[in-house]
Amino acid sequence: MSRLQQWFRSERQKISALSPKAAAEYIWQYYKLWIVGVVCLVSLVLFGVHQYRHNIGDHWLYVSFVNTRAEVGDGSELWQGYVEKTGYDLSQANVTFNNEAWFDYADNHARGNTYYQIFVGFIDAGILDAATMSPEALEEFGKTGRFLDWNREECASLRAKYGDRLIYALPIDTEYSTDPVPVGIDISDSILMTEYHIYPEGEGCALGIGAFSQHLEAVEAFLDYILPAE
Repeated sequence: MSRLQQWFRSERQKISALSPKAAAEYIWQYYKLWIVGVVCLVSLVLFGVHQYRHNIGDHWLYVSFVNTRAEVGDGSELWQGYVEKTGYDLSQANVTFNNEAWFDYADNHARGNTYYQIFVGFIDAGILDAATMSPEALEEFGKTGRFLDWNREECASLRAKYGDRLIYALPIDTEYSTDPVPVGIDISDSILMTEYHIYPEGEGCALGIGAFSQHLEAVEAFLDYILPAE
């Protein structure tokens, strides 16, 4: 028997002799780095597969509609209206409306699901420009710092138009701020709710901008498209 086989046998015997709770504590104490590494590797593979499936390259705008079954994805009436209004040349770059993400950030167990991992990966990679969800979910997720702080200079034009709609969240990172910062806006009166009903009536709808988005003008054009003229 090889040394590796002996080691596996010895570890298996140790763990089998422990209670379920003690076994879980033992495994986490001695193998947590391996576990974290495997989770990261799986996340990267899932991210790559999703990116390949959707052929994501250069894009004018990438919006994720989280937790909706409404027909607001690529090719939908909503998508077509935005493309027609902006006049973007789709032979040069994409306009992507993704309505496939399902997760509840407030539920710790849900944060490990594939949809959440891809969603966060797209934000961190600078692919995702904006996302919609309920105002409560936006505030909760906004604490992570992955939504753009609307106090930033590059958001001046957006603040001038939509400053009365701001939603605030207290950052988890207290070194960034010990006061709530604006992480998105309420768009419950937008056509997303009045025409497409992407979330249940009474739940509301909010929009946050990816922290690393490079397409704020396209996001502003999207907001101009979905919100009523003021």
